[in-house]
Amino acid sequence: MGVATKYGFGHIVDRFNLHPLRSVTDRVTKTQAVHPKLSDPKRLRLMFEELGPTYIKLGQILSTKEDLLPKEYVKELEKLQDDVPPFDYDDVCNIVAEEFGTPIDEMFETFSREPIASASLGQAHIATLSGGRKVAVKVQRPGIKEVIDSDIQILRDLARFAKRHIKEVSSLDPVGFVTEFERNLRAELDYTLEAQSTDEFRETFGCDTVHVPEICWDHTSQRVMTMEFIDGIKITDIEAIDAAGLERTTLSRNFANSFLKQVFFCGMFHADPHPGNVFAMEGNVVAFIDFGMIGYLDRETRADLVDFFIAIADNDAGAVIKVIESMGIINYDEIDVMQFRFEISNLIHKYYGRSLRNMNTGEMMREMLQLALKYHGTVPPSLMMLSKALMTEEGICAQLDPDYNLQELAKPYIKKLTQKRMAPKEMLQEWVRMMPGLGRFVRALPDRIDRALMRVEKGTLHIEFDKDVPHHIVSEFNLMSKRISASLIVAAFIVAGALITHSRVGPHIYDIPLIGSTAFTIAGILGVWLVYSLIKPRS
Repeated sequence: MGVATKYGFGHIVDRFNLHPLRSVTDRVTKTQAVHPKLSDPKRLRLMFEELGPTYIKLGQILSTKEDLLPKEYVKELEKLQDDVPPFDYDDVCNIVAEEFGTPIDEMFETFSREPIASASLGQAHIATLSGGRKVAVKVQRPGIKEVIDSDIQILRDLARFAKRHIKEVSSLDPVGFVTEFERNLRAELDYTLEAQSTDEFRETFGCDTVHVPEICWDHTSQRVMTMEFIDGIKITDIEAIDAAGLERTTLSRNFANSFLKQVFFCGMFHADPHPGNVFAMEGNVVAFIDFGMIGYLDRETRADLVDFFIAIADNDAGAVIKVIESMGIINYDEIDVMQFRFEISNLIHKYYGRSLRNMNTGEMMREMLQLALKYHGTVPPSLMMLSKALMTEEGICAQLDPDYNLQELAKPYIKKLTQKRMAPKEMLQEWVRMMPGLGRFVRALPDRIDRALMRVEKGTLHIEFDKDVPHHIVSEFNLMSKRISASLIVAAFIVAGALITHSRVGPHIYDIPLIGSTAFTIAGILGVWLVYSLIKPRS
């Protein structure tokens, strides 16, 4: 609370009555706010950076939660940097020895004393294995787990306090958010999980144009990860790329094609492809590193994305809305569809009118998701991650190739996926995938019908209607029930007439059973009335 007051957020402390959480010193001493001329979003970013690694990661997570924060805060938190001073080489040696039970000079032939990169959770060193193979070694920051444990406990207490005392945030489930954040952060502390993701990417996407470093599992543990050293050029260092004789247009296409393959065909994508994680190598090969943040898309979502791109290309707002609804983002019954369609149309037209070189599909997708949130939609985190990754990818590719356009490159993928989806073999496989669910439904159906009929017999079956159902709908139900009743009566008279006529029960008129003919006559009159009521126009 003291740091929040220091950065000018004391009004929030006052507004939500958070004084009990402040120390006595903070409450007695009036802390002078720093950077008073900066905007609130910028001061929030600086506050997170001062609070340390846990809060930096929290800010990075919040930058993907556009349903929680205003747009200007999201954009500022995306700038969060976790570059921090490196820790001592002696600490590096101690951690390696603790993890493997072997001194660092026996584990590696050489090991650089100075790191090549330093972040909030760890730092990277260049080393060589026996035999001279050059590797990058990522070592976790000493004591970071204890720091995170302490910070998480504080965040958990704040979340519980907010849930009990702050009505404005209690509906956002702050405790659940902190729990999810804790799970993700603890996963980052286990380097073996990142190593597994790296291996999976290497096996899936490694090819002549894309390179993913190989993990050295004999030198990898929860706190140390060793991988092949990527000797490349930062993907946005245009001068160095030109000096190396690499073709920027080819690099742009290789990067984009890899990303499209990740999204459309594999459903697993690098969710943080910023320039520090992508390199250009000899032969116009694109190399990816740092697989700590991975996005996943299931089969249905990938199919919806294909339909989304087709709808955007056709400038079809109605189709876009249907795709958004299919994804479960919005509910037709809970929004003003006409107004939503109007805003979607304006948004599509805003981008549709741009030249291809100025089109940014990720930015457009992000604005659509923000619009859905405005209408109280629910956006899956994977789609938020995808829109952010798309924006980053398109920004890098546009720097490499001014004529780059994702939609043009995506057309072959969309066409191939559409043809595959309509192929008889694929349709048959889809039916096969549906069979287990259909079988469960069929097996459960008799029991469900039996339970419903038992409730009908006991008079315990209840049918609920929305209290706001319009009067004309109720009238339609009444009319339908009357017609069904009339139909049953007509059928009963016809059956009765047929049975009486067949049994030749008297009295008779001209050898025709009087009661049977009467039953047929009544059935005919009711039938004519029923048909007339069906075909006559209603106001």
